[in-house]
Amino acid sequence: MSCKEMRFTRCFWCFGPPQKTYKLLKPVVVIDKTFLKGRYCGTLLTAIAIDPSNYIFPLAFSVIKSKTIKSWTYFQEMFGSNFHGYNTRFVVISDKNP
Repeated sequence: MSCKEMRFTRCFWCFGPPQKTYKLLKPVVVIDKTFLKGRYCGTLLTAIAIDPSNYIFPLAFSVIKSKTIKSWTYFQEMFGSNFHGYNTRFVVISDKNP
């Protein structure tokens, strides 16, 4: 297998602030996408919330090859598994599903 064939199709990362930080955030999470152009094509998915000072608080990111149901489900599952058990309920808002 050559290096050109060994490329990832998606990745996910999130920040891990202390548990009490999540309790201070406003209970709305906004998930949005933007298309990456240039040398690295694909789609960047972001999940953000608003902190008590009304500033954007980034929660999670994912770079995917294309916005499909499979990659959208991957992002939702990864987001849910990383924020499960914080005794904080969020309402999730998104512009639309694939």
